[in-house]
Amino acid sequence: MDRFSLADAVATAADLRAVTRGTEGLDGAADAIVQRLFTRLVDGAGEPALRSVCLYIGCEARASAGSGAAPAEGSAAGSDTAPAEGSAAGSDTAGSVSFGDETFTVVLRPVTPVGAEVAANFEVVAAGVAAGLGRLSAEAYTAELERAVAGRAADIEHRLALLGAEADVVQRLQSVGRRLTAQLDLDVVVQEATDAATTVTGAAFGAFFYNLINDRGESYVLYTIAGVPKEAFSRFPMPRNTKVFAPTFEGEGVMRSDDITADPRYGHNEPYHGMPEGHLPVRSYLAVPVISPTSGGVLGGFFFGHPETARFTARHERLAEGVAGYTAIALDNAHLYARQRSMATELQRSMLPSVPEVAGFEVVSRYLPAATGSEVGGDWFDVIELPAGRTAFVIGDVMGRGVTAATTMGRIRTAVLSYARLDLPPATVLQHVSQMAGTMSGHQFVTCLYAVYDPTDSTLTYASAGHLPPAIIDADGRVSLPAERLGLPLRIGTDYRQRQIPFPPGSGLVLYTDGLIERRTRPLDDGLLELTDKLADLTAREPGDAEAGCDKLIDELTEGLYDDDIALLYVRDLGHRRHSAHMPLTETGDLAARARQFTRATLLEWRLGAMIDPVITVVTELVSNAIRHTGAPRRLDLLVTGARLVITVTDHDERLPRRTDPAPSDPRHRGLVIVDAYAHRWGNRPVEDGKAVWAEMTLPSA
Repeated sequence: MDRFSLADAVATAADLRAVTRGTEGLDGAADAIVQRLFTRLVDGAGEPALRSVCLYIGCEARASAGSGAAPAEGSAAGSDTAPAEGSAAGSDTAGSVSFGDETFTVVLRPVTPVGAEVAANFEVVAAGVAAGLGRLSAEAYTAELERAVAGRAADIEHRLALLGAEADVVQRLQSVGRRLTAQLDLDVVVQEATDAATTVTGAAFGAFFYNLINDRGESYVLYTIAGVPKEAFSRFPMPRNTKVFAPTFEGEGVMRSDDITADPRYGHNEPYHGMPEGHLPVRSYLAVPVISPTSGGVLGGFFFGHPETARFTARHERLAEGVAGYTAIALDNAHLYARQRSMATELQRSMLPSVPEVAGFEVVSRYLPAATGSEVGGDWFDVIELPAGRTAFVIGDVMGRGVTAATTMGRIRTAVLSYARLDLPPATVLQHVSQMAGTMSGHQFVTCLYAVYDPTDSTLTYASAGHLPPAIIDADGRVSLPAERLGLPLRIGTDYRQRQIPFPPGSGLVLYTDGLIERRTRPLDDGLLELTDKLADLTAREPGDAEAGCDKLIDELTEGLYDDDIALLYVRDLGHRRHSAHMPLTETGDLAARARQFTRATLLEWRLGAMIDPVITVVTELVSNAIRHTGAPRRLDLLVTGARLVITVTDHDERLPRRTDPAPSDPRHRGLVIVDAYAHRWGNRPVEDGKAVWAEMTLPSA
């Protein structure tokens, strides 16, 4: 009988009207109706769906069928009185179904309880009973049947509308839940949650107060507003744990009031004793706590208000609870993501260098982890101070993410630093690093660009292992991207070429990783062209404004959206605190004597007369060694950069000198011993078609 539909009810009413034809008297009609109801109403297996049926005329039981004796006269299904006259179809407390009008009542005792929908359909059956008992004419029967059917149809439509509304509620909650739980940005989560909850509850305005903990472990509260500008609440203090707010902040449960101003918990706290002056009017009030499903702690609370009374219903309460549940999950996810991302970012930053100050240069570096994901990446950069006033600028990228990429990056970076300290040419550094990378486990794709600036001749020498081309900015601000490929990625390449370009004062260098220019919707070549265009603003900025320029460059190229890490290194030669002078050593004659004269004149011009004697001593030894041991000296260079004076002598012999400690009686091999005694440090390095031997001396004022 649980499937007794409106159509079944109409058919049953017609059957009951028909079955009474030919019966004798009221008792005969009543008995026929009861018997037909008992046999007609069956379950899905064809078994009787009723235990008994009883028909009352007034308070008198006139006919019954089914198990057990008929009720005593004047009783209804075991009760002392018949159901109230004119009662509508419905289920009583014993599970019986009764229906009828002011003259009769039918009481059904089903085998299994029936729902309200099924019970209500018996209103239609009542018209058939009334007609069978002779209470209605054919016309009246038709009219009554139409009325009952129309009433049930309207009721069904209403119920369908309610079901549709509930389905809409479910759909809206699911939609809100999908948006919230897919979002990992805490600020976005709380605002979207507040907007959604305020909309579904029909509140005039809503607020979400939520708890955060700072780096020092201190808790503080923030809030978002929906429905009205945030300024409407900015001058009011944060809500306290008053009798009205405490149930929400302590997670005790939902609080709903048709008129909060009439609530006995309202208005007891100083200094306002209610809402402060200027507060938006609130009569209807609804508050829902947001409780973490993982920790059980209270994450915050939603508060909704409306200036009219009785605006929030149980349905609104369920909706708000649904949004609160999704919000709790989203907040847990956002907090977990924020912690993981913070740890990954700190790990990455701890592996990056603190960029040193480079005399005469403006250097700006940026590292931005990917906007999505919480794993650490493999991008890095370096600024390495080399001997003789030279500086190396490095950038690299290990493809992939996670601990493996970070570990590989750390090992590659260490290798680059180690080989750079050996003062090797850029191509040789990358060759050695590539060989080392080939011994590492894994198959990470690693690119790197290594560039060395030499202030002696104002040149930049660089080599690349499959990395994106450097952006070279000349002294006039023109930007170029060298197109030639100088080598394959590390681990894959074995031989690397290097290129040397002029790098006079005013020149600039931009090194970057692919996260800055590469997008799924933008080809790499288009990204390079856009980078060239955007660098015009950076090059036009005054010294000291490069920090803001680099931030603007990143914002414009990425539009704030990047799914890969970004590393950026910007270098500009300002030419400050630097002097250089050069003397060819290719002429015949007493080169050592001319070198001494050149050095003396240069130091006097630079106002470094106090250093003349020790510097001339070092110059004499280096030039003499180049003449005596190579026979092919090339050039003497003097350079002042920062707090150092650098002396460099180049020749055409690739053999590198080594210091030896001669015996007291041996007059030879004392040149480098003397250099070592006067210089702060000295060394040598290979150069194209020969070598360079250098010595650094500290300026008197340093």
